[in-house]
Amino acid sequence: MLVVTANWGLGDGSLVAAPDPSLPGRLSAEVHRAAWRAGFRHDGRYRPLERLVLVLAGDTFDTLVSDRWLDGARPWERGRAAAARREEVLAAAWRAGRRHLAWVFRLARRGLVVPAADRHGRPVPAASVRVPTHVVILTGDRDAALAACGPALAERGGIGVGSGWEADGVSVTHGAAFDPLGADDRDGAPTLLQSLAVDLMARFGAALRTRSGTAASGRRLMRLLADAAPLDAPQRLAAVLAGWPQGESQTMLSAWHGAVERWGREARRLGCAEEPGVVDAIAGWLHAVAVAPVVSPAVRRVIEALVTPLPARSAAGMFVVGHHGPSTAIAGGRVVGLGPPPLAPRGPAGCGSVRWRHGDCVETGAARLPGRRSAVAVLDADEGSAGVQEWWPLADDGQAADAPAVRGRTSEAA
Repeated sequence: MLVVTANWGLGDGSLVAAPDPSLPGRLSAEVHRAAWRAGFRHDGRYRPLERLVLVLAGDTFDTLVSDRWLDGARPWERGRAAAARREEVLAAAWRAGRRHLAWVFRLARRGLVVPAADRHGRPVPAASVRVPTHVVILTGDRDAALAACGPALAERGGIGVGSGWEADGVSVTHGAAFDPLGADDRDGAPTLLQSLAVDLMARFGAALRTRSGTAASGRRLMRLLADAAPLDAPQRLAAVLAGWPQGESQTMLSAWHGAVERWGREARRLGCAEEPGVVDAIAGWLHAVAVAPVVSPAVRRVIEALVTPLPARSAAGMFVVGHHGPSTAIAGGRVVGLGPPPLAPRGPAGCGSVRWRHGDCVETGAARLPGRRSAVAVLDADEGSAGVQEWWPLADDGQAADAPAVRGRTSEAA
């Protein structure tokens, strides 16, 4: 059985509140329920799973929205200073996220405990077996530092680190490469995704921290914004501030406008977008919190052009993408998007809040609500019904096993 989750966003704690600590427990409970159900095979008999693969499909950590990047080295720069800072931020995020990662490390070391089977093919709840488990953390746009620093941190827990995972007709990747905000990755210059995370979100969080009375609420607000696709920020901010006292909301809005203006200047100076007018259009959209989601036709055209669908690919199998938004229908194939959907429509497919629609696009539907994450389980052909998929919304509501025989390939992180 394959389980994929993404976008945990474990940061170093400097600017953003930690994710809900109950998230791993909810995921653990869902995995155990799915493993129990998957043990009932086509012939009706129960046999425990042979293996479990857990893939964290990118942005497990957030190494960009940190105050460590606001002075000195920048995350997109070359050189020893930037490399040392990337390692420092990742190590801090890893330490801060230990509570969330504890269950993942236990799975990798000990496997998943499920009921044993008796000789008649029935589960025996009083007896248990351990299912060998393989855990892989894929690099994302927010935690690209894992490519260089992650293996040393992960190998102690028996966790693999890579850029993709593929087996049995299922391909898993983070998918930031399909987001035009992440395009034009040139030496020494940030992508729009990197620029928005560091020069907008991180600076906004730092500004809130220095203003009297907004530090605690600012960290919670930053959690909501960090969990969203970047271009959804004005809508989320407008919705949150509408319910706050006027004085506090005006303070937040003033800090946001200042951060947007500074981001625009930096993005133009650094050349984040080659096309003329892109930065101006995005800055105009981000600034217009008071009127969101109503934007001018000109701004809408630019935003819709930036948020494009996935390119055409083979119709065979399933493609699971962890990144915010990139997802579209592919005739005869399936794309699963675990991240929040983009602001712009996604063309004729009309993918929106559809949970499962075979042969078409899949969206989790939880993404437009604050602080939501999701996971998908894909069962092997001999585990229950062949190709069964289950989707779980993980809302923020609040002795080592034998080496697993994994029929999967992990692409090395670049």
